[in-house]
Amino acid sequence: MVSDASGNPGFVVAVVEDITKRKQAEAEIQDAREYAENIVETVREPLVVLNSELMILTANHSFYHTFKVKPEETIGHFIYDLGNRQWDIPRLRVLFEDILPHDTVINGYEVEHDFLSIGRKVILLNARQIFRKEIGSHIILLAMEDITERKRLETEIQDALEYAENIVETVREPLVVLNSELKILTANHS
Repeated sequence: MVSDASGNPGFVVAVVEDITKRKQAEAEIQDAREYAENIVETVREPLVVLNSELMILTANHSFYHTFKVKPEETIGHFIYDLGNRQWDIPRLRVLFEDILPHDTVINGYEVEHDFLSIGRKVILLNARQIFRKEIGSHIILLAMEDITERKRLETEIQDALEYAENIVETVREPLVVLNSELKILTANHS
């Protein structure tokens, strides 16, 4: 209520604002967020979503399980600070600071690192920058595949092949090793 100069009640001012559109927009944003989080959670490989300053916006259960970290230690933290700075990995810095600013999509980037809680890991990274118009900034999707076991097996196979080739070389008689299609795999010098 507004009074005149002598203090007598004059008129009432009422302001009404229609917030329907704002509430609808908020509901749409919430729906989109839940939709995106459900997609992130569905991915089997460890996945994190970072903002343009490399702060973690979200991560999936697979990330927490694989790297033995908790959401409260992850969300809102700088990626390099995770696990008492265990993620301050030189090759990861190269990816984020040198490669990703020039290429919006990176596939098959290999990083090898010794983590205190989970040991030595070889991780294959796929990263993608996405520009978000509504926030005027980029987000980064970072998917990871633990290829430690695969790399170990590849090394064992290579070692076994070299061992077999060395045996073939020591045989004094001529020797040829063929595959199932009768193509020469190796032969000695005899």
